[in-house]
This record gives sequence, structure tokens and C-alpha cells, in this order.
Amino acid sequence: MKNPLLKRRAIQLAAFMIVGFLGLAIVDSAWADLAQSTIDEWAKEANTTGWRAGRGMTICPIKISILMIVYFAWVATCSWINNDAERLGDPLRGKWNGTNIIAFCVGMLATLFIPIFWVGLPVLILAWLIPTFRYISYRNKDMLDADKVMTAGHLAFWFRTRVLKQKVHPKKMSYEGGSMIQLEAAGDISEREALKRIVEARLFNGSVGYNNLRELLYHALHARATDVVINFGVEETTFQYQIDGVYQPIADAFKQPWTRQEADEVSMVTKAIIGGNPDDRRSRYTGLMKLLYDRNKKGKPLTCDARVETAGTKTGEIIKITFLFKTASFSHLYELGVSEDREKQMKRLINADNGLVVLSTSPHHGLKTLTTVIFNSADRFTRDFAGVEDEQHPYEVIENITITHYDSAKGQTPMDVLPDVFFREPKVLLIRDMVNLESWKLCCEEVKNDRLIITTLRAPDGVGTIVELLKMGVDAKLLAESLTAVISQRLVRRLCLDCKEETQAPKQMIGALGLDPSNPVIYRKRVHEPVEPGQKDYYVPCEECRDIGYKGRVAIFDTLEINDEMRQIIAADAPLDKKSVALRHAAQKSGQNGFMTDGFRLIRAGITSIEEVQRALQNK
Repeated sequence: MKNPLLKRRAIQLAAFMIVGFLGLAIVDSAWADLAQSTIDEWAKEANTTGWRAGRGMTICPIKISILMIVYFAWVATCSWINNDAERLGDPLRGKWNGTNIIAFCVGMLATLFIPIFWVGLPVLILAWLIPTFRYISYRNKDMLDADKVMTAGHLAFWFRTRVLKQKVHPKKMSYEGGSMIQLEAAGDISEREALKRIVEARLFNGSVGYNNLRELLYHALHARATDVVINFGVEETTFQYQIDGVYQPIADAFKQPWTRQEADEVSMVTKAIIGGNPDDRRSRYTGLMKLLYDRNKKGKPLTCDARVETAGTKTGEIIKITFLFKTASFSHLYELGVSEDREKQMKRLINADNGLVVLSTSPHHGLKTLTTVIFNSADRFTRDFAGVEDEQHPYEVIENITITHYDSAKGQTPMDVLPDVFFREPKVLLIRDMVNLESWKLCCEEVKNDRLIITTLRAPDGVGTIVELLKMGVDAKLLAESLTAVISQRLVRRLCLDCKEETQAPKQMIGALGLDPSNPVIYRKRVHEPVEPGQKDYYVPCEECRDIGYKGRVAIFDTLEINDEMRQIIAADAPLDKKSVALRHAAQKSGQNGFMTDGFRLIRAGITSIEEVQRALQNK
């Protein structure tokens, strides 16, 4: 029995029964003298048909055995009710436990003091069964038929599997067909609430909307999408997938377009899963769902959460579903396409004895991934590492780094935990998403204590990161003294190996790219040339990349090492726009040419295209 309180109550009740039996046996001989003639007749009847088979210290073993059987059956059902209510997250679990114990105790007392055993026994059985079946009726209300207990189907299934030992293959429900993906409600909710939401979604209008949603999500995952946007318009429903950081219109998610009714059902089912009002098409709702997805239809399925956001529009409604994969796309620097020289530079910066290193990216350019990759490349086994992060925005776990959490949902910031972390004297500290000025100031001061601090910030590039910190209010002289480097990242798409095609580099870029003027060959995505009317189009879409032209992503870096000239510019009393221009000039003067160094290298190697590098750098 898992519940210790229930176990103690069962032991106490057993002791109470034993003491009661002995007490009745001791006073047995005096029973007939307690009343006048009527009571004498009752006592005589009790001696022959009640607890006692005769006068004196004797008890009927058969009747005691029957009582013990009922008692142990009650213990078993109490244990099941407690465990079942706990599994379902029932907030009334304590009420059900208390009701069962009190009812059985009252029934036992009545049975012990009713002189005729066969009258008292039914009272005890009713005291056991009534609370039990009340709980069964209560818990079966929100259950699927397959999950209900003590029904005709459940009893027949139990008899066939437990008694007859037959192998039963249950018939699939309507919501179990279709794609190889299952959905669950997720978030900070009880198991019972999660089950209630998913039952409502599964049973809505014969599971049509539920199955269409599953089919769409399966198709999106198969297409390597990270986000799905469903736009419910007046006349049609359109889809977009974000693949490798770029939204793509999708027309082949279904063999036939959704009807307006099918689209509305998908909207209602989605909101039911996240706890929204299915009939409300205007309000904003945000929630989580869990996906269980087996890409190869065998083995252990992939599990990931998905964040769902809904909002009304002028023409209908829009739903965005973002897949929250638990592991980063990359684990090591070489997987990001980093050159050998760049990798050595980064490892030198993150393995320095002290200083402040800032990791930065534009939004949607892999800041979490960059952080994971950088620390997987750091020497974490000869130095004491510590980390600070927000409970509401967890990162991937990195081995040998002790993480201290703060909770932004409660209004906390890194400053609520940093003093205690610094008191433990870590040699290297990782602070993810440092959001307030006080934390930046404290970290700049701690660099003076021979400590290496690595933190993150959303900013467009190396110089832009410095400008953002100064805008935030970080003391310019303090920042100039402590900052050692900024590592900025942008993600560009890889050209598809199966369909990329050669082209000639623009004349004005041949020198910048370092190409041979006599053979300035680079690569681009395949172009579908239009054909003349009446001519046959022999163009075959690429199945490998879904005819996008790109598959996968690679990183380009702006690794800005702070030299003495840059420190003077940062500390100078000058407007931020002038500091920005001066810092960029100083970086180029020292041979640090920002993202273009890596971008040109990838173009020369045929890994990406000029158009893709331009697109990534224009995205601020």
C-alpha cells in the first residue's frame, strides 16, 4: 500500500477488531443478565446464531473468517482507490480515503454490536461497497469507455484475459487511426485535467478535427519544420512551415484541402487541448501540447513539447505551433561548419583565465544552440564551472556545470541568486539571458576577481552587442575594462547537395570572394526556368529538399576580440552612433571583418549562396 496514512489506519482498524472480539468474548457470560425477559430471549438467540456458539470464552471461527475476508477486501479496494486517484491527479483524493475509512469503521462497529451476525454482516458489506462504487461512478464520468472500470466491457475483458488467459487485441478507436503521432495536453496542469482535455479533443465530432491536426503535425515534422502557421481565412485555410529559419508556403500537406467545417474543427480541437474556449475565435490563447512521434514507425518515439498560440484576425483566425525540441540541432563547433582557425580562436577565448565573453545572435538565429556548442567545447573538467538560468526558459543540460535557477514568473532576476553563486567561488560562470542592468554591473566587477564570465544577449553582431550594453546603461569604463570578446552568430541555409547548380559570380564580387577571374564558379539554388507555351516542362522537383533549394543550416560568425584601441573607444565620452562607427573601423583595421569572412568562405566552398548570405545579414 503506497499511502502510509492509509496503511496506518488499516493497522489501527485491525487492532480495533481484535480488541473488540476479545472484549465481546470476556463479557459474553454476562449477556443474559443485562435485561429482563425480552433481552434474555435475544441473548439466548445470540448464543446460538450470533457471534457466540456457546456461553463462555468462545468465538465462531467461520464467522470471524468471513469478517477477515471482508476486511482484507476493503483494504485492497482502499489501496486501489488511493493509487488510482493519485495517478489521475484527483484533488479529492484525501476525501475519498477518509470516506472509505470512516464508513468502514462505522460499519464494523455496527456489525460488532448487532447481536445477530447475518444482520450485521450486510451492514458491513454495504459500508465497504457504497463508498467504493461512489468513487467508481465519479471517476468514470470523464473517462473513455476503454478506461472505465466495473463496466460490462471491463468485466468481460478482465474475465477473458485473467481467467480464460486469452490474448485480446482491442479495436482501435477513431482517434487512433491515421498518422503515427499522438497528442497529449501539457503544461502546469494535473494529470486529470490533461486527460480531460485530450478526451474532449479526441471525441469532438468523431475525431475528424483531431485526426486532421495530427496529420498536419506529422507532415510538418517529416518536412523538418520548426514552426507551423495555420491561417484560417474566410474562403480557404493556408499553411506555412518554418524550415531552416525561413517560412515556406505548403500546398501538399493534405490530398484534399480542408473544408470550412474541417478547418473550424481543427481550430476548436487545438484550443481544447491547450485549455482555451473552443468557440472563441477572437481571444488570444497560449498553451502547450506534447507530441509522441515515431519518424520510422519503429523503436522509441521522439517526444517533444509544442507551444501553441492562437489569435483572431480580420478575416478569421491564426494558429502558430512551435516545436520545442529538447536537444539542440548541433553539439560541437565543427558541426556548425566552423573553420579550423575560427575554432581555435573560439576555444582560446572561452578557455581564458578571466574576462567577460558575450555570446549574441539576432532572434531565431540559434542563441541556445550557440551556448550549448560553446560550452561543449570548453574545458569543463579542470576548472570549477557554474551556471545561472531562468526556470521559465531552460536550456539543454551541459555536463559538469552546476546550474542555479531563478524564477522570472515570480519577478526574480539573476541578481537574486548571483551573490550566492559568486560566494561559492566558481572559476567560470555561465549566465544565460542576463536581463537586468544590476547583473551586468556585478559581473563586470567580478571579472576583476580573476573570473571568466560568459553570458548571452540578443544583438545583431559584435559591435551591435557593445552598443546594446551601453544603451542599457552599463558603465562604459567598467565595460571597457572587463569585456574581452563578443562571439556573434548568424545561421545560413546549406544548398541542397542534390539540386544545387553552378553559376558565375557577379564581376563586382569576384575580387572580394577571392575567386579566379578566369573561372569564377560558385553555386546557387536551382532555378526553374519558364517554358514557352506549348512546350513540355521537363523540370522535376527535388524530393530531397522538397524543392526549396536548401537543406540544413550552417553558422557564420563575427568573433570580435577587444583590443586596446577598442577599449579606448568604448570608454570615451562620445555619442553611441559615433562609437559604433569607430568600433567598426577599428575592427576592420585589426583584420576582423565580421560575418563576411565566414560568409565568403562558405560561398567559395559551394556550401551556400550569395543570396542566402545576403538574406541572413539583412535579417536584423
